[in-house]
Amino acid sequence: MTKEYNDFPVSPYKSRRNRGFSLVELIIVIAIMAILAAAIAPALIRYINKSRRASDVETASVINHAVEYAYAEAYSYEGTENGVQQNADFVGTNTIDNVTGISGEDPYKLEIIAVAKDEDTFIANDDAMLHFMSLVRKTLGKESNSDKLFSTPKYKKDSGNGVPEGFMIARKLDSSNQPVRFEVWISKSGDQPAYRLYPECCKEYK
Repeated sequence: MTKEYNDFPVSPYKSRRNRGFSLVELIIVIAIMAILAAAIAPALIRYINKSRRASDVETASVINHAVEYAYAEAYSYEGTENGVQQNADFVGTNTIDNVTGISGEDPYKLEIIAVAKDEDTFIANDDAMLHFMSLVRKTLGKESNSDKLFSTPKYKKDSGNGVPEGFMIARKLDSSNQPVRFEVWISKSGDQPAYRLYPECCKEYK
């Protein structure tokens, strides 16, 4: 004989489990989530920006090593490009006086050699540097064609000296306009130096 269970009373606990959340409970949960998001979001944004700046500094280091390698290769080169005698030590007229890369540093003259921005690649400002900059692009694996363009800075906010737009290969000059060392900067509008990334990255960009 089969026993019927249809007339058994339904447990009150089972009924409470099946009724779901009340509107008040949902509002409380949403409020808690909003508070947590408001507390976490600033820290998350700071972490993302710090990661982007760190990526730019690492890119600057790679660029500088490529420049130094290319310079070693181009230093003794005596050929011509487009009918112009090549000279990796040639100092052009695109120079800026009284530049400081970090606070407390004595101002110096900076020669701008090339800038890469808007997914472009490095092109020499002076014809005497064409061979040298060609070696730089080859070392970086960034030939001047559409499928090997150079990346723009990851960080896009003004840290006090302009909005980053591109990477700049530059050279520090002494009082006699003689090259001292290569540097990599972040450029801003007008292809002007904004933040020095290598060597000795400025604190505003760290």
